[in-house]
Amino acid sequence: MGDESRLRVGFLRDAALTLVAVAVAWLALDDITTNAAGSFLPERVALLGCGSWFAVVAWRLVRHGHRILGVSSLLLVAMGALGQMALGPDTVPSMRLEYLAMAGGLAWFVVLTAILTALAVRPARRHAA
Repeated sequence: MGDESRLRVGFLRDAALTLVAVAVAWLALDDITTNAAGSFLPERVALLGCGSWFAVVAWRLVRHGHRILGVSSLLLVAMGALGQMALGPDTVPSMRLEYLAMAGGLAWFVVLTAILTALAVRPARRHAA
């Protein structure tokens, strides 16, 4: 398997795992904001894991020459990390900047999933002989 083929498979794998991470993060976010439990440790751990995965994908994009996508993603991960600390059961989703930042960040990673998929299936580049 050539380098370009390996890169394509990597983009496709990253797209699939990113979509799963978005779903897990959304469920954790929903539970934190709608549940009246005293502790949200499993949800916070899930958000930490998803944010870590998003950072890995962002760093891979930077390494493979997609710096704008990677740096933008890293900034959104940082924004989400800061915003999630302010979220709790009293959060009114449409009224809190933290919630909107988290939801916007997750929407970005859905878009990034589509971009990664497009990078994986795009036609091979032809090199001049």
